[in-house]
Amino acid sequence: MFDIHLGSDLSDKDNPRIAKDGTGKWPCINASIEILGSEKEDIKRQDQFSQELGGLFDRLQEGFDRLGKEEKAKCGQWGVAVDIILHVDLVKMEILLDRLFKYCNLDFHLFTALLEIIKHNFPEYDFIVPSLQGYELAKEINQYLRDPEIEFIYLKNDTDERLLKGNTIREITLEKILEDTKKHYDERGGIEKKKLGLGLGSEISMYYKGKVVEEEVLWMQLRIPISSN
Repeated sequence: MFDIHLGSDLSDKDNPRIAKDGTGKWPCINASIEILGSEKEDIKRQDQFSQELGGLFDRLQEGFDRLGKEEKAKCGQWGVAVDIILHVDLVKMEILLDRLFKYCNLDFHLFTALLEIIKHNFPEYDFIVPSLQGYELAKEINQYLRDPEIEFIYLKNDTDERLLKGNTIREITLEKILEDTKKHYDERGGIEKKKLGLGLGSEISMYYKGKVVEEEVLWMQLRIPISSN
């Protein structure tokens, strides 16, 4: 399923650029792309964004079609290899990535390909991950985007849960969390061992080691200005 929603001012009939994939063109992709705001203000940019996403999805589907049966089977009975949920807010000038997950070993770097499209079309926007949970995506963000700011982080230990924000989390960086997470799993047989024990679509939890206790990162919100990258 692939839907691009461009607000409520114009209908699908009036907008051939809106891709609502009822034909099964990209059966390996489950994607919802929503553009909020007045699409009449910048139709050319939105057209280009939609076209570039379609090109990306073409390449993903071609890569999936080349996989062997054993690798395709990792995607479950529905054969979905990729999950993407993305919101573009034209008013707030923000790109929100709610979900990005790859279920099988596609020979394709999904995050960097999507990031290049975002940078090309919305270079003056902020890139936001509002509820980051998984270690793999966090690692890629830290690798390919400079200076991600943690705006909120929700931590859990054996006795308590706490939501931190603003000045209270200046000492907590994404790089430190990734280091603490790797150490946590290294002490328990490694990250690959943890992956083997997870179900389809599950993500590896992250950990933060403070001065007193180690805490699980239930989620965190990141903000990165695209212009600085």
